[in-house]
Amino acid sequence: MVTRILLALVAFRMVFAPAAQEPLPAALLEMAETEREFAAAARVSGIRDAFLTFFSDAAIAFEPGPTSAKDQLRRQKPQPFSARELVWEPRTGDVAASGELGWLTGPGTFVDHASGDHTPRHTNYLSVWRKEPDGRWRVLIDVGTSLDAPAAFAPGFTRFAFDRRYHAQEGRGARASEDKAAAGKSLETADRALNARIAAAGAAAAYREALAPGARVHRRGVGALTDAGEIRRWLDEHAKGLTARTGAAESAIAGDLGYSYGTYEIAASTPGAYLRIWTRDADGRWRVVADVLAPPR
Repeated sequence: MVTRILLALVAFRMVFAPAAQEPLPAALLEMAETEREFAAAARVSGIRDAFLTFFSDAAIAFEPGPTSAKDQLRRQKPQPFSARELVWEPRTGDVAASGELGWLTGPGTFVDHASGDHTPRHTNYLSVWRKEPDGRWRVLIDVGTSLDAPAAFAPGFTRFAFDRRYHAQEGRGARASEDKAAAGKSLETADRALNARIAAAGAAAAYREALAPGARVHRRGVGALTDAGEIRRWLDEHAKGLTARTGAAESAIAGDLGYSYGTYEIAASTPGAYLRIWTRDADGRWRVVADVLAPPR
């Protein structure tokens, strides 16, 4: 009897024990650690100077078209952390197999003490990171979404879950020797196709076809929508009349991860900018894993 009970317990643990987590890629850990160093630097030198240090010289901001982020920053007056307090941390993201392009997202809190208003303002940031020729990770694009409450994330830091990741030699319809430029062109084509589908069938139907499982849709006031049904309902209610125009796209060297950006309008409103993060599946299809609308300026 005791033997049978022990065997049953062993079998139960084999079936129901959680699957072992794959180790996080070294490049993803390095990128996330650089983000933490960035946040720590803001406490020492202030927001503006920390951003100037950790942003790439090629970093872009949206007005809504792309412009130099560093030129914007240099026009700002430097202020100490005690005057303008910004606290944030990476909680999830991903990196290309080639290790030079990735993205991170997490919660942030801003307090403008200099204005006399000490009320915390919550945000959910998303940043595109690219490794510079000198080997340092630097921010290429950073977009924050204002929220009414703190952004919710799972504990710790996790890699964005994506099944059946693309490998060049496995991609159907994609050449094993496809270079970065060709992969970027296919990504731009996918972005244009999504925008065309939005115009033809509406945002809810278009995104339903393009989003990867668990994709993050960042929208002002509501945080990150990750449930497919929730996303569809929100788009049905708030994105009627959405149109978007592709600006540019870039793929990683490995052809498995990239980003695109462009401009959008909702029912002929003031134009804003969008940023999309894409990951490619084993069939060579680009899927949206994160989509952010920057509000009109």
